[in-house]
Amino acid sequence: MDDGPTQPPGLRSMPAIFRERIMSISSTLRRASLALVCLPALCMVGTASAQTRFHMHAGSGPRGTAVGGGYTTASGGTITHQGAHYARGANGASYTGHNRFTRNANGSASSSHTFNGTTAAGGSFGSSGAYSRSASGSVTGSSQTTASGPRGSYDASTQTANGVTTHATTATNAATGITYNGQTTYTKGQGITHSGSCTNASGATVSCGQ
Repeated sequence: MDDGPTQPPGLRSMPAIFRERIMSISSTLRRASLALVCLPALCMVGTASAQTRFHMHAGSGPRGTAVGGGYTTASGGTITHQGAHYARGANGASYTGHNRFTRNANGSASSSHTFNGTTAAGGSFGSSGAYSRSASGSVTGSSQTTASGPRGSYDASTQTANGVTTHATTATNAATGITYNGQTTYTKGQGITHSGSCTNASGATVSCGQ
């Protein structure tokens, strides 16, 4: 369905399987789904000073099912967008996600996201984060990403404040037991620095090329 100011058909017009998918996902997406249910009313009460545009898409086939939706509201120079998505493959893999973005009339902005899922091989992954930009252009925020499965695990975090962005990573190879720990830092006006090392299952330092 294309974005538009007209009232959307709503969740009740969707096949039962899609309604069940929406209600069975994570608590974050459930809250987003509740917002989707309320969207028809929001679209009806839009005025010249506050307008809401809605979109939704859904599909199902041999490879799986996917459903998603979102809305964008503009009021008083502030634009806010929220979206939510869910997908499940025929092989058992799944994904749920939610995102939000706000841009204010003074140039400041903020964004946030969260998503998680599982793989057909029995692994899992997830990420969450939030960032903001002041009217003067200063950016602050953080995000975290994790993943694990039969081949190993991955953990990463990013922090941004006062012109300095630091990204830290820990990754373990399940087959070798070797763990990599690294950190990359960007400082505005100074450039990038990086450091990293590897240890084996006993904690001894080893070559990362092993």
